[in-house]
Amino acid sequence: MTDVVIIPAYQPDKALVNLVNEINESGFGIIVVDDGSGKDYKNIFEQIEDKSHVITLEKNAGKGAALKSGFAAVKSVFPDCRHIITSDADGQHKIEDIIRVKEELANQSEMVLTIRKRKGKIPFRSKIGNDLSKFVYTILTGHYFFDNQSGLRGFSAKHIDWLCMVKGEKYDYELNVIYYADKQAVPITTIAIEAVYIDDNKSSHFEPLKDTLRIYKLLFSSAWVSFVSALLCEILIVLSGIFFGNRLIYLTVPSAGVIAAFFSVIINRFIAFRNFKYGDGTRAVIFTIIRFVAYTLMCMLISLILPRIPLFVSFNIVVIILTPLRYYAHKAVHLARYRDINKE
Repeated sequence: MTDVVIIPAYQPDKALVNLVNEINESGFGIIVVDDGSGKDYKNIFEQIEDKSHVITLEKNAGKGAALKSGFAAVKSVFPDCRHIITSDADGQHKIEDIIRVKEELANQSEMVLTIRKRKGKIPFRSKIGNDLSKFVYTILTGHYFFDNQSGLRGFSAKHIDWLCMVKGEKYDYELNVIYYADKQAVPITTIAIEAVYIDDNKSSHFEPLKDTLRIYKLLFSSAWVSFVSALLCEILIVLSGIFFGNRLIYLTVPSAGVIAAFFSVIINRFIAFRNFKYGDGTRAVIFTIIRFVAYTLMCMLISLILPRIPLFVSFNIVVIILTPLRYYAHKAVHLARYRDINKE
């Protein structure tokens, strides 16, 4: 079986049975991970045992843990697998879209991220979570995705090993997967799908506050090098201001940015991502140079208007001003490429 669908399921309803039937009829191999649903849901899983390989976790471990259990089982259950697709168990993903992900993988895509079209009423908790996720992720990585939380995704089977190594046991795992793919320079293909929010998405086990905090706690811990690099840049700017004032802004500001960027690349390559195929260095340095050209020009302008303002202060004013502009710039580029997919 070359195409396998992994479905993590916690206390599912009849929608899981219907989904498995449709996927089975479409010729996929299926792994369903019962994430500690309990004996009250045993009947649901018994109905799909003849059409899927069911893995049962003794206790509820979280969506990330369930997905990693599924990934780990692929090699033994489906040794000929070439492509893996993950889908939610609540009926939110249509079989037509699952097939489209399969087709993208067959066209040599290494990773497929689906983008849910925004049509009709969108649950408030879904909208807030998605919007915050986009902003934070874009600022940290320089990549904007219209939707980075859809559970329908596709992967080449060659990525199984690192997918099992990514941190995160619950909903935090899925955003971290994209972050680790970015840092390894894995090409990410995006395709639009129609989101099906059943009964205002009440069947979702996502807890807005608790799970959102968990997602960003893990993302920030994975991106610790970025924060250390930013701190190093701030220290260099302070020292530059002490020793040179505003006289050499055209030299000191870009120098601080380049030094911090190279520090980030080295630490990511040999420490943070030493067990992964880190490949984001060149892109990170180029983006830093572009960003610091803008920082330098604006700092010079501020120093002309307010010559007595400390370099550290003017630099951070520029950072505050340009951070949202960076987000909208990346967003504009993305939407220009996919203008036929999504509109906000």
